[in-house]
Amino acid sequence: MTYRLLALNIMGAFSQNKGRVSKATKEAIEYAHKKKVSILLFSEREHAFVKRIAKALHSESHLVAHNGAYVISSQNKPMYIQRISEDDTFDLIQFLESFDCQITVENESFSVSNKGKLPATLVKRTIWQRTQKFLYSQYFVDSLGEHLLEERISPLSIQATFHNSEERDEALQALANMFEHINFISRDQNKIEMTATGVSKWNSIVYVAEQLGISRSEIVVIGISEDDEEAVQQAGTGIAMGNADPKVKEVADWVTRTNKEEGIAYVVKELLRHQHKHAIEEMNKVD
Repeated sequence: MTYRLLALNIMGAFSQNKGRVSKATKEAIEYAHKKKVSILLFSEREHAFVKRIAKALHSESHLVAHNGAYVISSQNKPMYIQRISEDDTFDLIQFLESFDCQITVENESFSVSNKGKLPATLVKRTIWQRTQKFLYSQYFVDSLGEHLLEERISPLSIQATFHNSEERDEALQALANMFEHINFISRDQNKIEMTATGVSKWNSIVYVAEQLGISRSEIVVIGISEDDEEAVQQAGTGIAMGNADPKVKEVADWVTRTNKEEGIAYVVKELLRHQHKHAIEEMNKVD
């Protein structure tokens, strides 16, 4: 088996030690680069966060953020952007604000949230998160609906966090019937994440692979979150972290070690070591 694209959920890169990327993971990514394997880092998180992890890994990688709605090349240039329309965003926020929930509207350069029941110390200030050549701001308003009347936004993703699962499920059922051009993902912590229809981590991974001339059989995906299930199942080789969601483990070809046990470092070196051995065997056959 030849591996040419390694796609990994960045949450698997943390050593679980204060959220830091371990030295072993950095070395594994460097090892993959030396083996001429393209790297893709993906996440449901915003672009600024994904880019910060790429910087920590010292990796020139393709980046997939906002659940697949925003794709950046290894040269730091946008490749694919899929937004929720301004009209759908406005109607969606109007509906969500009928619930007592925390809502965040996210773009590649900023996010805006309703204050809800967040601590006053948090909403009184603007939060700046710096990455290399990138500035990401997060700010709060009393009413997102009123804010959108003044400033129309076509976001990459929207998140809503409810106080209990019953409210989340009630909202989710209604939303799915109301909006045909929006994709809804239900998560733990009573959260719903929303992107434009057709957006997914796997679709973005395939898009990058096609641009690089890489077939699906040459794609390795390392997943951890519940919505990584599709990507792990559809990839040429699907790998689940040892602490991945059970659904991801069920469809994986291989379950590696946990974050704490350096699962990425272990599986990357094992894969590429076998690949190197396979290449030698093929060369010997030709001789």
